[in-house]
Amino acid sequence: MDRLYLGVARETITPQIGCQLYGYSPHIFADGIEDDLTATAFYFRQEKTEALMISVTVCLIETELANRILGLLEEETGVPRKHCMLCATHTHSGPNTKGNEGWGSIDQAYCETIFIPGILKAASEAKKKACVVKMGMARGNSYVGVNRREFDENNRIRFGQNPWGCMNPQMTVISFRDDAGNTIANMIHYGCHGTAAGQNTRISRDWPGIMTDTLERESGAVTAFFNGPEGDVGPRLSNGKTTGGGDIRYVYELGHAAALDAVRIYKSIPGYHDAPLSAGSEMIHIPLKKRIIREEAEKMLEEYAGHTVNWQGMLRDYAERVLASYENGYEDQNSLSIPQTVIRIGDVAYVSFIYELFSEIGMRIDRMCRDVSVLSLSNTNGSQAYFVTQDQLCRGGYEVTMHQYGNIQPYCDDADWALIQGTVNNVNKIVNHEGGK
Repeated sequence: MDRLYLGVARETITPQIGCQLYGYSPHIFADGIEDDLTATAFYFRQEKTEALMISVTVCLIETELANRILGLLEEETGVPRKHCMLCATHTHSGPNTKGNEGWGSIDQAYCETIFIPGILKAASEAKKKACVVKMGMARGNSYVGVNRREFDENNRIRFGQNPWGCMNPQMTVISFRDDAGNTIANMIHYGCHGTAAGQNTRISRDWPGIMTDTLERESGAVTAFFNGPEGDVGPRLSNGKTTGGGDIRYVYELGHAAALDAVRIYKSIPGYHDAPLSAGSEMIHIPLKKRIIREEAEKMLEEYAGHTVNWQGMLRDYAERVLASYENGYEDQNSLSIPQTVIRIGDVAYVSFIYELFSEIGMRIDRMCRDVSVLSLSNTNGSQAYFVTQDQLCRGGYEVTMHQYGNIQPYCDDADWALIQGTVNNVNKIVNHEGGK
């Protein structure tokens, strides 16, 4: 087997003070910088196969913007866009790179002058720095995350801590060393929202920034966070919530706890070995219901008329889009097709999702793929709201609302099963069946 090459580079992508901070409402603006935002690029090569994984410390990336950046990455580096992953860490204390009704317009000036140039430069520099590496991996449990779909006294779902709700405690640390034994880079995978600061007004990477900085100091190597299925998982804060209410101190509280886990797992890596690389992209098909009838859309529009913020603004926009679809000749489709990228490195396969996945989905995919350990990545190569499990539809709540009304046609009730099956099939097509879990 030919040797694996890796190059890593990082660029600062901090916006200017005064920018809108995305994730809660259009009316929260930065009045300071707690820590710099970054784009960290990992360039992989083995024989003729090349791949890029880029961690950017923003909340979400609008799908059209992500597709444009993937094309620019191919032009800049020669890496096929189908072998590229652009992964948002999901901090709610970063600029608006998503832009949607209810949350404010995308910050075009930031994207053109800081965000896109920083990503391209990091990727280009990473390719120049490529050297032969071996790979090591360890997994361990971390309880910095908790299911955030709490029941209130009236049996309704609200944001909070649900101790019996589903969450995946598994944190994975992947490390790369050169032939001299020097650590070159680390990748941390875990699923949890970046909302420890809550509606804070300081630019921040949130709790993952503390974690990655700590492992960098411990290992002497660049370290980046890749967020997993975090749709129903928030930070387990000492205030009993999953948001810090604007108090930046919760970033440090949770970040230090996560750092202890990451360092512990890093130190437990049993050894380093040569690793095969493969990459590719396949389509995945999600079944859809028919759109709601015109009368139901009219009723919804009447109910949410005048709303412009958060999910209420989104529902007004949804009703308007459905009504427009009846006027412009739209025809209902049987399914929604989206591209999915798989990058296999050694015994691990990273898989891209444009969704905020519920944690159960990632665990089921990993269990069904027997040849590799699957690390599902939320908010990668675009953003298309939440993807929930069938059993949670009857519970409702914010995530379910976003899942059901993000498209003109809602997903079928068992869409999670279709997503799981399609992903497993894609992994099996792309992964080279050498080695095992």
